[in-house]
Amino acid sequence: MPFGFTATESMVYSTLLRLGPATGYAVARAVRLARANAYGALDGLVSRGAAVRMPGRPTRYRPADPQALLAQITAAHGEALDRLSRALADAARSTEPETKTLAGARAVANVVLQLVARAERRVEGVLAAELWRATLPAWRRAAARAQVELRIAGDAPTEAPELVVGTTPPDHPTVLVIDNTQTLAAVGSADGLAAVWTSHPAIVALARRALGGAP
Repeated sequence: MPFGFTATESMVYSTLLRLGPATGYAVARAVRLARANAYGALDGLVSRGAAVRMPGRPTRYRPADPQALLAQITAAHGEALDRLSRALADAARSTEPETKTLAGARAVANVVLQLVARAERRVEGVLAAELWRATLPAWRRAAARAQVELRIAGDAPTEAPELVVGTTPPDHPTVLVIDNTQTLAAVGSADGLAAVWTSHPAIVALARRALGGAP
C-alpha cells in the first residue's frame, strides 16, 4: 500500500500468489469480494505490472513474480527520487550540513542505493560484503557516469567484480564518500547494522583521510 497499491489490490495480489493463475470469479470467491471489485483490483494490478492477463477463455490472471515486482517498484521510486534530487538541486541550497542516523541492513542498503545511484563525479570507499548484492544496481549506474573506487570488506564478489578494486579485512567498517560532499559510515553485523549519513564537510574530510589509509 505505501507504494501506490490499494488495500483491495494488495489483498488480491496475495491471493493470486496463493492460488496461482486464476479467474476473476475464483479470486472474488477466495477473498469474499463482489465480482466487480475483484475485477477492478485485478485490472489495477495489471496496469501496474503486478499481474498479467492471460489469453484464452475464461480470462485468467497470473501474479507477477515478487522479486520482479520488487525490482520494478525500486526502479520506479529510484527514478522519482532522481527527479526530486534534480528539482531540489535547482532550488535554493541550505548552508547547514545535515546528519542522519540509520539502523538495520535494509535501511542502510536503501540509502546506499539512493546516494550511489545519484553520484555525478566520484564514489570511493569500503562496503560490507553483505551490502554488495543489495546495492549492485546503484554501483552499475554510478560506474556509467562517475569514477568508482570501491573495496569490499570481506571476500571478493563474484557478481560484477570489475566494479571492485580490492578487498579489506571483513571487520573493516563501511565508509563511503560520494562526490566529496557526502559520507556514509556503518558498523556492526547485518542484524545490528548502525550507520550515519552526513554532509558535514569536516566529517567528509575525515572519511576521505581514513580511506586514504585503507589497505
